[in-house]
Amino acid sequence: MKIIQVGFWPRYCLEDFRWYNPQLENVAYPMVCFCDIPLTRIIEHTSFYGRFGIGMKREWAIQSGLNPVMYLTEQSPLKGKVLNLARLSQPGEPKFVDESAKATHIDSLLNLISMIKPLDGYMEIGSPPYLTAKDFYLENEWRFVPRLSEGRICIPSQKFRSERDEYNSYTYENCLLKFTLDDIEYIFVEDDRAIQSILDFLNSMAASGKYLPSQMDVLKTKLFTLSKLSRDF
Repeated sequence: MKIIQVGFWPRYCLEDFRWYNPQLENVAYPMVCFCDIPLTRIIEHTSFYGRFGIGMKREWAIQSGLNPVMYLTEQSPLKGKVLNLARLSQPGEPKFVDESAKATHIDSLLNLISMIKPLDGYMEIGSPPYLTAKDFYLENEWRFVPRLSEGRICIPSQKFRSERDEYNSYTYENCLLKFTLDDIEYIFVEDDRAIQSILDFLNSMAASGKYLPSQMDVLKTKLFTLSKLSRDF
């Protein structure tokens, strides 16, 4: 429940980058990801990503600068246009971007690419990690990527594996995605046993004086168990 206390933490995640550069395979961006799916699909989603979740209001997502990601098919003409923009920042390519504007161009390009995913691909999960095939389009993903400098917005997989904690510490200190209790639509937990631990946590927050008891009472009405949802939907 630390999310309720401090906000969402943008952590570096490996993304399938072969659509952009087959040699790189994966790069990591700092992000917080959400899925815009109906409750009828929540069990499918949590079975893959974990048995706990927070549902946020779409109005909050829009006001906080989140945006749906762009899914590219392999033969999409749009993919070619994005790759053309990338080539303009490389030595020896046509000088479409003036040298004085090159830094701005690269910054815009990296932030654009951070919001693009292939239609399907592979992602790393588990411990020890392994690759699994994934239809990314089914996730209807919305994403928050903090505005960071060129050296932090995108890092190669080697640096991700060796320096991940350092990079994630930076985003925790500087890039937390904040919200209020009113922005929460649902809190999903696995079963009734988990509900009791959440209730104890909310009661302790009310006792601390940080929130009004009435705010905690409203939040308690937004608790749902995945075991019940799996029966009802």
